[in-house]
Amino acid sequence: MLAAMPGPPTRRVLSRGTILFACATAALAVSPAAAEDNAVRVFLKRTIGLTDSQMTDIEAGRVVTRQLPGADKPEMAAFGAVRVAADKAAFLQRLSDVARFRRSPSTLQIGVFHTPPVVSDLDALTLEDGDFTAARQCKAGDCDLKLARSALDRIRAEMDWSAPDARARATLLMKQMLVDYVAAYQKGGTAEMATTVDNPQPMDLPAEFRKVVAASPYLLQYAPELQRALEEYPNGRLAGAEDVFYWAKDKFGPKPTIAVHHLTIWRDPADAARVAVADKQIYASHYFQAGLDLTALVDAPSPPGGFYLVDLYRARIDPPTGMLSGVILGKIHGGIEQGVAERLKAAKVRTEAQ
Repeated sequence: MLAAMPGPPTRRVLSRGTILFACATAALAVSPAAAEDNAVRVFLKRTIGLTDSQMTDIEAGRVVTRQLPGADKPEMAAFGAVRVAADKAAFLQRLSDVARFRRSPSTLQIGVFHTPPVVSDLDALTLEDGDFTAARQCKAGDCDLKLARSALDRIRAEMDWSAPDARARATLLMKQMLVDYVAAYQKGGTAEMATTVDNPQPMDLPAEFRKVVAASPYLLQYAPELQRALEEYPNGRLAGAEDVFYWAKDKFGPKPTIAVHHLTIWRDPADAARVAVADKQIYASHYFQAGLDLTALVDAPSPPGGFYLVDLYRARIDPPTGMLSGVILGKIHGGIEQGVAERLKAAKVRTEAQ
């Protein structure tokens, strides 16, 4: 269900969609007065490549999404936008109840962590049968859960799988390990994200997240202060930023996935027009290596006013292999685009609700 990171890469050509989004969000971050004469429409059409029909949908309050190409096979990305008939304050007020606001049709369970986290933060979380079996059978290089070697050692040392209450003990241990993981991240930032050993080739999650940021120049273009905050957390404080940590169990595929997120809500103290939300995935039990969802709140022309939610989600996944890998990748792309659409639809409905 987010160590220092480099800026935009120079070693490869960035995807056209990503560069265009960078230009669009930077250009859209202007005052309402500068947005006269449908400037927003011009930028969304010319830089993002939306059609007249899609622009009509956005203006009518309908969500428009588009898949964007990734830099390599593990990288997935999708763009979305919608016009919201409310003010930004209403969105931010409702977002403060993260567990309710972030719930979607695919969400099975969700909750918020304290700082520092405690096990009771995960009271609502249950362990799936498949995850219980996987934890019992896991070994380095062959595991159906994304776990670090230290987590495997801890399971081996602390679990008695023959005990009559083994299921309850395993659930409590998994919760405690998630709490310890979040606590370490809150103290040390990205460097404390795991190196998972579920496959023969260990996966360094900090490095994977750096790849996500390197492929996301829109973040540097639109809000360089926010990028630095994500890079440097927990060192230094970004004025106008609020950090929230939450977990969610979602049904992305055959196996429900438990993910942990670092959400940063940022209001630029120097420019009230600049508001952004960064959702950094710092752990997922299945499928995902890293993820970053950036949502910009951009003033819409008046009348009728309101604002645009402009969203770009980028993630790195375990790429499927085999004869059907192309078909499976297509489904994953579609699922990610659908997820962006669901989030925008839910955000619009909840923001506009009286």
